[in-house]
Amino acid sequence: MARIGLDVGAFEAVPAWVGRRLRQHVDRAADGLLAELRRGDPQIGEEEAGRARAGIAAGMRHFCDLVEDPGAGWERVAAFYLRVGRHLARDGRDPVETHQALRRSALVAWRTLGAVPGGLDLDRAALSLVVDAQFCYMDAVAEVIAAGYSAEVAERRDRREEPGRRRHGARLLRLLLAEPPADPARIAALAADARWPLPATVAAAAARPRRPGPARAPLALPDGVLADLAAPEPCLIVPDPDGRGPGLLSEALLPEALLREWTVALGPAVPVERAAGSLRWARETLALATRGVIPDGGLIRSAEHVPVLVVSRAGELIDDAAAVRLAPLLAVPPPRRERLAETLLALLEHNFNAADASRRLRVHPQTVRHRLRALKDLFGDELRDPRRCLEMELILHARMVNGDLGPASAR
Repeated sequence: MARIGLDVGAFEAVPAWVGRRLRQHVDRAADGLLAELRRGDPQIGEEEAGRARAGIAAGMRHFCDLVEDPGAGWERVAAFYLRVGRHLARDGRDPVETHQALRRSALVAWRTLGAVPGGLDLDRAALSLVVDAQFCYMDAVAEVIAAGYSAEVAERRDRREEPGRRRHGARLLRLLLAEPPADPARIAALAADARWPLPATVAAAAARPRRPGPARAPLALPDGVLADLAAPEPCLIVPDPDGRGPGLLSEALLPEALLREWTVALGPAVPVERAAGSLRWARETLALATRGVIPDGGLIRSAEHVPVLVVSRAGELIDDAAAVRLAPLLAVPPPRRERLAETLLALLEHNFNAADASRRLRVHPQTVRHRLRALKDLFGDELRDPRRCLEMELILHARMVNGDLGPASAR
């Protein structure tokens, strides 16, 4: 809800002693006006009378607060009347009731100003300042009451409709992830029932609890995120992931509380009809994180682990290829083989730039150059063949993420 302001300048122009003098007579003035109301309406009940007197007194005291402390007083006053607006909605009462109390407070204030023994010694200019401040006060308070009333009505409506929206959202999630893809017309109809604006793209996510245990309390998720964390294979759908949060697929896509309790892998952003495909990649990424092949901190994005995902689908082929492409390393003792394999991968990833590879490995560039000479002695012209280099890069990625830097035949 937008913050509702007050023209503080109108209160700064009123002498502070006016508020202090007026405050001394609040209770007596409220009692006097209440007695007048009872004479005009003998049927007024005790509850209504009590509310009327409390409203009159509160209005006068808050006006005095603002005159005495224009800078800080409004926050307290606005918070009070925001609650008043909410209570009116909860009790099924009309905001007009409070507006009447405000007008009565203004009337009492003017009567009191005129009835104070000795008067307040206000000239016409000063009285004009008080009038301006009082109108500003009444307008701002009326706006705050209306905002509180509307917010409560909207929240109560949302609470009534929330169970139905959750049911529609759960059905929509299953429909979006169906294979073969569901009829777009069915998806559009169910999305309308769930109040879920159809996005241009979605990204599916797979989740796994970080710790076993009893069912967790429901987590607040960002608007539009569909989730079924109670399913045997928990999953989520994030709408328009490229446009949420700062940057591509930002960490802000999902709340920190979720990422603390769950390992979450996010598939690529795809058109709505390909959501199931995004989920397949997310589940493969989650499986690799579960095995420790890739780090599982924060939100794991499958798009950042494409080489590992590709080679993970070709395990046996990678093993066979490793026996041939990495065969020269067989003659090297295991500790040195590991260092050379790491250096070879870093050089392949950085186009044989020793300085860049050294930063990646956190060693001196001269160390990398020394190892490169050893690799050239082992592999010869193969290091000049782009196709061979690509094969070796993929193989090394696959073997190193599994903690096995040597060729398959060396195991």
